[in-house]
Amino acid sequence: MGIGLALSGCAIYQVQEEMELSQVEAPSMFVEADVPSAREAVWTDESWWESFEDPVLTGLIEQGLDGSFSLRGFVARIEQAAALSKQSGATLFPTLNLSAGADAEWDREDSRSVGGLLRWELDLLGRLSSAHQARVLQQEARVEDWRDARLLLSAAIAERYFEIKEQQRQLEVLRAQIDINESLLKLTTLRYGQGQASIVDVLQQREQLDETKARVPEAEARWGALGYSLDALLGRVPERGSRKWDSTISSPPPLPQVGIPAKLLANRPDLRASRLRVMSIDYEIGEAVAAQFPSLRIGLGVDWRGDPSFGNAIESAFADLAVPLFAGGERRAEVRRRKAEMDEALAAYAELFFSAIVDVESTLLLERKLNERLVLVVAQLQSAQRLLTEARNRYSQGLTDYLPVFTSLSIVQNLEREIVSSRRDVLSARVGLHRALGGPLLNPENQPLISRIDE
Repeated sequence: MGIGLALSGCAIYQVQEEMELSQVEAPSMFVEADVPSAREAVWTDESWWESFEDPVLTGLIEQGLDGSFSLRGFVARIEQAAALSKQSGATLFPTLNLSAGADAEWDREDSRSVGGLLRWELDLLGRLSSAHQARVLQQEARVEDWRDARLLLSAAIAERYFEIKEQQRQLEVLRAQIDINESLLKLTTLRYGQGQASIVDVLQQREQLDETKARVPEAEARWGALGYSLDALLGRVPERGSRKWDSTISSPPPLPQVGIPAKLLANRPDLRASRLRVMSIDYEIGEAVAAQFPSLRIGLGVDWRGDPSFGNAIESAFADLAVPLFAGGERRAEVRRRKAEMDEALAAYAELFFSAIVDVESTLLLERKLNERLVLVVAQLQSAQRLLTEARNRYSQGLTDYLPVFTSLSIVQNLEREIVSSRRDVLSARVGLHRALGGPLLNPENQPLISRIDE
């Protein structure tokens, strides 16, 4: 598996076109993609969150991408890199300076002077062009950092949204369970008054009711904290009571096409940024190599001096050849430092690619197993509900005490709450898969902003 690198204009050091990343051998396909659900995956050219077909989620993510202060910081870093790129590009062109002066003395005629000086360092060995290309690539890497931050932010907003819906649904389930427990408490109290139940039955049901009520404050606190966290992601002041949405937790859409591992190099912005930084360092090596050799500067100067009519002109031309003779090995050490920096960047790039493959494999496996678990928990709930119905019937007929009803009711209510969390876990796994795949993120609404930044 290789990485394409552009050609340098330097005649002494040439940036490598192809550099083998021997640390990682990319597999031909993802292991976890070789399952029926993954083979039936669909391709979409929309932003990843639009596949959920949830207008509220889409609106929140678009609001966050527009209002996030962290993203504004990334844009500022891009502007800094663009300025550095422009500065390095200016060194490829001549510089022209203009000077003017005037002298006045009591016993002499006034004197005036106007002068112009043109200087130009000839980039014969590619030092300046290598430095400029390195800065250009660093700017492009900053843009990819910005895109990666947008991906991570969109995923974080989606996670908070689904967690808020989970807690909202948990509160609805808890309130329904409280109603059921209160009804059963009235029933056991009535039977106790009629001599058909013991005080233990009443106390057991009261304990079940109190235990369910005690879960409400924790769920409300979690719901509120998640809402404040979402507000922070959206770049707005926290608000109370503005996040009551439809609590239905739907199943995720069909799996997106995961492609092959090598495509992660093009799809994930963090990998693209890492690749650009490797290329940038390679150009910096070319800059350091060329700095060991002579540099040539040429220039032309014109200086007018004399009376106010500027009658006298002095013209000059020069060539300046600077030859490095002795610097204690400083320039050679700089080359070695840059090459070591390149080795470090390549190792980081390989490790990041390896981690990206693991991320995709892990999230595919996690979602599949969470779906399997959800099916089993739903089946378990159905069995527990049948057991509860039978236990209540036997209790009402006086064939058993209240303990089987109490035990079955506790199991059913725990499973009802567990299913809500399990459904949200499946959605969170899907968000993680999109994050691991690198999106897709862009849509037509984002394009004008990216075009403006890339200028």
